[in-house]
Amino acid sequence: MLGMRHLARVALTIAAVASLALAAFILQAPKEKETWAALTGVLAVIAAIIGAFPALRMLEIQEDALRPRPTPYFDLTSRYSLLQLRVKNLGGGVAYDVQLKWEKHLVNHKGEEVDNLDHISVLLPQDSVSVLIGASTEFVRKLSDSQFEGECSCRDATGKKYCQNFICSVDGSQKQLVHDNELPKTLRDLQKLPEELNRIAEAIKQLPGAPS
Repeated sequence: MLGMRHLARVALTIAAVASLALAAFILQAPKEKETWAALTGVLAVIAAIIGAFPALRMLEIQEDALRPRPTPYFDLTSRYSLLQLRVKNLGGGVAYDVQLKWEKHLVNHKGEEVDNLDHISVLLPQDSVSVLIGASTEFVRKLSDSQFEGECSCRDATGKKYCQNFICSVDGSQKQLVHDNELPKTLRDLQKLPEELNRIAEAIKQLPGAPS
C-alpha cells in the first residue's frame, strides 16, 4: 500500500513539473489567441494537480483508519496487582492471522517463555487478548531496564498483509500509579463477599438459642 501511495505522489509531482514546464514554454511562444487558450488549459491542469494532493492525503488517512493494527503492550491496570501482556487491535478493520515475532521472548512468573499470543487467528477492531505475566509490582521492578522488540504482522479481509515493528516496555508504567482505577480492586473484593457471608452465617448458627 505504501508503494502505491508513493507511486501516486511521484506521478502527480511529475505531472505538475511537466505542466509547469509546458506553461513556461507557452509563455515564450508568440502571444496569439491560441497561445492564451493553451496556457489557460495548462493552468487548469496544474490547479487540478494541486487540488489532488489534499484529496490523496485524505484518502490515505481514511485507509489508515480502516486498516487492522494489532499492537502488543504491557497491561498493569485491567487485573488487580497483576501484569499482563495484551495484544489489542487498535485499527478499524478485522485483523486475521496475527503473528508476533520476538527478538527475545518474555519470561513469566513460572520461568516459561510467553508465546501464547504469538499467533492469533482473528482479532476484531478494538478487541484484545491477554496472557498473565506475574505480580505487577514484582515484574515492574524486574523489567525496569528491559524492553522487548519484534515485528507484528497480520492480514485484512482482502488478504493484504501488514507488518509493523513494536516495542514493549514497562518504563512508562514506573511513572504512573499501578492502580489508577479502583474498579479492578473493588470487583476482586466483591468476589470474597459470598465466602464472608457464609462464614458469618455459620458463626450465627453456633450462638446459643440460634435457629438451626
